Parts: sequence; structure tokens; C-alpha cells
Amino acid sequence: MLSLLLSLVQAQAVDEPSKVLIGAWLDTADSAPGALDGDRPVKFNERMGFKASVFQYAQNIPIDTYPFPYEQITDTNSDAYVFLTVYPRPSPWTVTDEQITNLTLQMKKINDGGRRVLMRFAPEMNGNWNYYGQQPTQFLSLWRRVFTALRRDAPLTALVWAPSSGNGYPYTNLTPTGSDLALLDTNKDGVVNNLDDPYSPYYPGDDQVDWVGVSIYTYGTQFPWVDNIAAPAGKFETILNQGGFYQTYAVQRKKPVMIAETAATYHTKVAAGATELVVKQSWWRQYITNSTFLDTYSRIKLICMFEFRKDEEVLLDGSPDNRDFRISNKSEIRNAFLQDFEQVKSKYLFAGTGQLTGSTTTPQVTSTPTKSDAYGLIVHLFPILFILFINQ
Repeated sequence: MLSLLLSLVQAQAVDEPSKVLIGAWLDTADSAPGALDGDRPVKFNERMGFKASVFQYAQNIPIDTYPFPYEQITDTNSDAYVFLTVYPRPSPWTVTDEQITNLTLQMKKINDGGRRVLMRFAPEMNGNWNYYGQQPTQFLSLWRRVFTALRRDAPLTALVWAPSSGNGYPYTNLTPTGSDLALLDTNKDGVVNNLDDPYSPYYPGDDQVDWVGVSIYTYGTQFPWVDNIAAPAGKFETILNQGGFYQTYAVQRKKPVMIAETAATYHTKVAAGATELVVKQSWWRQYITNSTFLDTYSRIKLICMFEFRKDEEVLLDGSPDNRDFRISNKSEIRNAFLQDFEQVKSKYLFAGTGQLTGSTTTPQVTSTPTKSDAYGLIVHLFPILFILFINQ
């Protein structure tokens, strides 16, 4: 009976929200360059005038001396989801079972307090820029170990499979061998190139994935991607459907979809071109505040805005390209966003309203479930157990 109860609890771990979760990945570093040093969820909520339903953080496995600062989410005094991106580093293929257990018990502690976690593990695994990238055989093995441990230890943690957009795949001259070649060469012509599926070689299987996600940005319209210009109409939708991502994983496989990272880039050192407002508004109006888009792509259940300003790549003169992805830091841009957002606000879920967990109070971190938790679980599961009993 105990094993049956556990399996039923695990099956309920990944229920999807009824509407769209909205949140941000913030630049919380206390010495972060480019203003808003030490940004926090509390500050973001104050600027936006609502309590975001999810905040994204990142940490490593093995858990190093910098586990993500969970207290920054509890400081919001809300039931916001934790969205945790986990990178296996420095050596992804030597992660031990003990290290995986330490990670899942960290999630269990959060879950036991009543807060849900979305864990994006080893994201963009199909990209050549990650040290674990484009190595599907070893990636799939590690993924399945993590999934098994999460199901055992952390029933309110959902595992998110999130490749990079297939736009430009395989991004480099890829020459795999052995089992990796067998997986990556999806059309079986003996080579890996842009004719191969950018996603399926890395997909662990429907029974091993709770959510799917993808990162979608706009940097400009032409190489070297340093032009400030309004995003062409339909660009977001085109990227979302690259390689059949949405149709395959949302429609056919029925997985909830998250836009795990998203923003329009404003190149602060490039004087020519469109204004920052034009660049960013032309982007968010394609999906975040677009009612038709949200209705058409109703399997999208989370949008996480990338709220950073940082140096990336280089300009033609050799200096770093300073990119501002944020919409919440400047009143002109923030107010324009909020005005557009008001028209679709009913399509989103917010923290602190009772919409996420049925309670407006902040979930507490506990070490073990209480007796009342166990009683509530039995009451909740009784109808399921009764049906199983009468059908034996």
C-alpha cells in the first residue's frame, strides 16, 4: 500500500497551471554591472505592480558554495514557484548518485513547505557552446538518473527539458561518432547537418519529461547581430515552431511549454537604429501581450523574462557588445509594457492571490511532512484508492 501511495503522489507531482505563469530571471549579483545592482524579486514585484508567479535562479550540481538564495523568493511573502536552472559542472559525466540525492533533497525541503519547483536541468543541451552539449548518449543517461531521484524524493518538483531553439542547428561543423552519431544523424544520411532534427536525439521520453521549454531571443536581423531594429512581425512564432518544436512536444506529446528565457536585445553602444522602446515593444507584443498568440499557443504555461544587462560577444571595433535585455528598469519601457499587459492580464496567474496553491500565505521550509499533511494526503487520495479497489 505504501508503494502505491508513493506512486500516486509522484503521478500528481507535475500538474500544470490553468493559465500562464509570468516571471523573471533577475540579475541579483550585488556587484552586477549596468545598474539595478542586487536586484531582487521583491524589487521586481514593486516595480511591476504585481507579484510574479515564478522567479528563476541558477546553481550547479554538485551543489557548490553558492546554492541559489531561496530566501530571496520567500521574502516576497508569496507562493511563487521556484524556477531553478541546474548546470552539471565542472564535469557533467562524473556526477555521482550522492550528488544527485543532495540536489533532490534540497528540492524536497522546499516542496515539504508547500512550494512548487520547476527544475530546468542541463538546458540547451543541443548547443555546441555548453560543455555537456551535443553529447546525447551521456546526457540521456544523466537525465534519467536525475528524473528517478526527483520522483523518489521531491514530488512537487517538475523536471523541465529545454533545448535551445533549432534556429541554426547544429550551429557548427559536427562530426560525432559511435552512439552519438547514431542518435544525431536523424535522417540517416551519414552526416549531421541542418537537415537533422535538432531536438529528438536529446529527448529522454514522455515518461521522463514533465515540462518542455525553449529560450527565444531577438538580437537583431543580420550578422553580427548588433543592430537596433524592431523585431520583424511573426519572428517569435517562427522561432517557436523551428524544427516543429511546438507541434511535436506541446500538441502531439501534450507537454506544458515554458518560454524559459526571453527578451529583445538593445545594444547600448550602438547609436543608430530604433529606440529601446521600439525594439522591446515590437517583441513583447508578439507573444506576452498578444491575446491571439496566447489563445493559439495555449500549451504555453510559463513565460520567464530575462532581466539582465551584460556584455556579450564583441562589436566590430573589438569592444564588448553591451546588451540590455530588461523591460522593468526604465519607467518609459515598463509603463508601456504594463499598459499592453493590462489587456491580457486575465490570461496569467499571479502569486499571493491564492491562484497557485489555494493559499495567499508564504510556503514554509520544513524538514519533514507533518501528520496533518499525511492526513490531507490520504483524504485527497481516497477517491483514487476507492476506484482502484472496486476495479480489482
